[in-house]
Amino acid sequence: MSGKTGYMKYFPKETCYPNQQDAMDKIHASLINKEIILFEGACGTGKTLSALAPSLNVGKQLQKTVIIATNVHQQMVQFINEAREIKQTNDLKVAVVKGKATMCPNETDYEECRLKRENTFELLETERELALKKQEMKSAYENYKKSKDPALVALRDALSKELDVAEEKSKELRKRSCNYLYEVLRYDGEAFRQWLFDDVRTPEEVNDYAFQKGMCGYELLKRELKHAELVICNFHHVLNSDIFMTVLNWLEKEPQDVIVIFDEAHNIESAARSHSSITITEHTLEKAIAEIEANLDIMPDGGIHNLLKILTSVMQDIYNNRFKFGERERVGRHWYDMRISDPYERNDMVRGKFLKQALDAGFGDEAAIQATLSEASAFGAMLDENYREQYKKGLTGVLKRSHIRYAADFLSSYLVLSNNLNYYPVLNVRRDLNDEIYGRIELFTCIPKNVTEPLFDSVFSAVLMSATLRPFDMVKSTLGIARPTCELSYGTSFPEDRRLTLSVSVPPLFAKTRDDPQTLQAVEEVIFDSIEQTEGNVIIFFQSSFEARRYYGKLESRLSVPVFLDEVGVSSQEIREDFFRMGESGGKAVLVSYLWGTLSEGIDYRDGRGRTVIIVGVGYPALNDRMNAVESAYDHTFGFGAGWEFAVQVPTIRKIRQAMGRVVRSPVDYGVRILLDGRFTTEAPKKFGKFSVFEMFPDDERDEFIDVDPEKVKYSLMNFFQDNAE
Repeated sequence: MSGKTGYMKYFPKETCYPNQQDAMDKIHASLINKEIILFEGACGTGKTLSALAPSLNVGKQLQKTVIIATNVHQQMVQFINEAREIKQTNDLKVAVVKGKATMCPNETDYEECRLKRENTFELLETERELALKKQEMKSAYENYKKSKDPALVALRDALSKELDVAEEKSKELRKRSCNYLYEVLRYDGEAFRQWLFDDVRTPEEVNDYAFQKGMCGYELLKRELKHAELVICNFHHVLNSDIFMTVLNWLEKEPQDVIVIFDEAHNIESAARSHSSITITEHTLEKAIAEIEANLDIMPDGGIHNLLKILTSVMQDIYNNRFKFGERERVGRHWYDMRISDPYERNDMVRGKFLKQALDAGFGDEAAIQATLSEASAFGAMLDENYREQYKKGLTGVLKRSHIRYAADFLSSYLVLSNNLNYYPVLNVRRDLNDEIYGRIELFTCIPKNVTEPLFDSVFSAVLMSATLRPFDMVKSTLGIARPTCELSYGTSFPEDRRLTLSVSVPPLFAKTRDDPQTLQAVEEVIFDSIEQTEGNVIIFFQSSFEARRYYGKLESRLSVPVFLDEVGVSSQEIREDFFRMGESGGKAVLVSYLWGTLSEGIDYRDGRGRTVIIVGVGYPALNDRMNAVESAYDHTFGFGAGWEFAVQVPTIRKIRQAMGRVVRSPVDYGVRILLDGRFTTEAPKKFGKFSVFEMFPDDERDEFIDVDPEKVKYSLMNFFQDNAE
């Protein structure tokens, strides 16, 4: 292995999987050409190393930092393990970054931490001044002893007073600074740097190291990030533009100085959407109004008080008047959506009522309202600065923030964007701790190109990898990728006789017909037959959590093997670990989950952890107003008909393909994938027309679909497991 050259230096395995060398060759060439690489590879075929090895080599050659990001915890663990393998034969500096909230010993937020940081730097400067003044005092005293010059007495007294002032300032600053950061700033860092890059350290290991020395692991890691050649992090470190710029500052790099690798890249769009949606609650508006009333004597008389009262009143009137019979009582602690705009027409009720009442109140037009909001935002920025100074000086124990500024900025953006088809306004309500209902206005982002397009335009290169990335044209359209791309797709290279894919011809499980007695009986028989004939663990993905709970009751009462249920609000980690143990020990258990839960992707069911996976129904996401708004936005942007395909059909098929990939994770692994719905069968296009999903799968995958009648599934499994008995 020591004789390897080029990017193969960073490939720690003795041999490549089939297609892996080809993938690395093409990725390496595309990185040199500054292209965006779209890379689909079947589960368990070494995508991470295929992307990492050439990226690290190009990074070394061109002084680029490689950033690899995921939104799945287990994938981060895998990255760390693979980075450790690479490091065994390479001098590679690796840093693993997690959010400040998980590493800060004081658990303070970003803004408060920033001010404590400023105070800590000022404390160190004050202490340096103190040391100099003490030295001056000592010199003055020694000179006086020699010369008895009276002028030196006056100098000594003046220095003594300055020293007292500086010591008092130091004492006060220490109360308002961060001692963990203080210790970091006094630490030369060389020992930590050597320890950090001697191995691949997890954030938990960094925290332990720092805690033992009374330091902040987050701050300690930040200082050394500029030396890292590979950074492992979460999606939000890259997709949140503010955080990404902060990380780049720590790296002392520009966007064009980094190569970004996204794992599970089919999730980029939904992750970016969450980073670009904005909200404001009724409570925040009330705080902004109270802040205005507390500052009336110094506020410009621009009418912001009236505007925010109008918005609050409009919000309250709408949710109070729109509650249907019994609906108010069903509102709980979680946000509950209420429609204020048609998801297709975008006729926002809040915007319309607000503008009418604002104009009736004397605001000339929308431009006058925006001018008032701009003036209020500037005033709020001034208050923010005052609050920061008060906190820094210790005049307040809690860092305040201007609610005026936030409310003005939100309302200004809302008026511009709420009728834009790329956004969708929603009114949410929930109960507070006093059991009172209050509201929140949300501007939900339908197409988050405002986040992804600038990112992919600015970085040196990027690799988007996933087992379910196709169709590539859709990825480029939805993420706004306009640069030259390299498109790679590799199916599974594992032995075909080690896997079996059955499409079972039960009637389509539409919402209106899935409870038909004959359909229910057919589905249940296939499920029970499959469990009985599987030699090992069985994973079942239903269309919804409701369906999963319903079938869980039936399975638990009839089966003699353990049955685990993946439920909303219950830790899935404990469930899957218990389930895994059964499969690894040669036993059998059943895991009941649902397609849009947390267990359908990003979990490695290797080494017998799963032998058969059953997908029951097509499992479209709930077609609520948000999903309809996304569909409408895609129709508007990419042409009528694109909405259903972009927003619903393809994401659903990706979920199903991810779920299918939970079994057969290595060349020696084996397993069965069962698609339990007539819409998956090869005959579906003829029988069900537009409702068929068979043709939505890539050619190489659907070539393996074998149509089976429900009553014959058990024989197919019996023969398969006999042929693959170990």
